[in-house]
Amino acid sequence: RKDAGSRHQLHVLQMRPQADLSSNNTARALRFRYLPTSDYAAMASKHALGHGRFEQIRDVVFVPPGRFSPENTTAIAAEISAINAQLRAEGRKCLLIAPGRWGSADTARGIPVGWADIDASTFIVETTVPGSAKVPLSQGSHFFQNLLSFGHGYATVEEGSDEYADYDYWERLPAEAGSGEFARHVRLPEPLEVVVDGMSRRGVVMKPGKPFEVYIAQVDAFMAIQEQASGSM
Repeated sequence: RKDAGSRHQLHVLQMRPQADLSSNNTARALRFRYLPTSDYAAMASKHALGHGRFEQIRDVVFVPPGRFSPENTTAIAAEISAINAQLRAEGRKCLLIAPGRWGSADTARGIPVGWADIDASTFIVETTVPGSAKVPLSQGSHFFQNLLSFGHGYATVEEGSDEYADYDYWERLPAEAGSGEFARHVRLPEPLEVVVDGMSRRGVVMKPGKPFEVYIAQVDAFMAIQEQASGSM
């Protein structure tokens, strides 16, 4: 309130859906403290937004770090926009991953796309910009309202941590027609398994043939052994 004689006023700045924090999900969050290795996952992050599974993603649009440079981010944005338009026309959704900040107006810090250039994406990943320049990742701030409105997921991967993005895995797959000089598009025969735990903020993109539940079962077994060992001491 402006003064002692005025009524209080509440102004809502942002509203965000809360993840389901049931006991089962709480247990899963504790197990998800341990990120799978690159033998299992193509991406693993401790800074993911969203909650649950992101399904029916068979297309991956990515910019390999070796093809990324601040001088070419405008051209990269144009290539991604063209691939996105084709996916949108086909009614397909994709995983989008590249170095730098998605939607940045500073072309040295990331790829200057608007939402209309990437709206075929269901899950978006930012990774560290190659080179010595330290560029803080946006963690979805440029498209915050869009992510919330459409229930999309977002993750960042920081170099030098136990987070990782296996670009080499995607580069080994055959590129689709329409891939450009910088941005590549690959299509998988089966949908990817993308999982985010809204409590722990861990997010993973599992590799085909490496089910998330198998990874979780192995972690469960490891934790059971640890609990048994600590109980016998």
